[in-house]
Amino acid sequence: MIGPPVQVIQALYLDNPQGLADYIAQPVKKRPDYPEMPPQDYLDPETRLAVAEYMLAVKN
Repeated sequence: MIGPPVQVIQALYLDNPQGLADYIAQPVKKRPDYPEMPPQDYLDPETRLAVAEYMLAVKN
């Protein structure tokens, strides 16, 4: 199991790419049916924000 679908992430962080970038750095377990995401704090803040903005812009 990888994680929740991109559409679910987009719904949670629709207008908050910085919130998603912060979560990428310091995730907390939110769903009992998914494993906790490992922190991606080795990425610099600019990269985390770029990833968050990309994830929120992806169209299905």
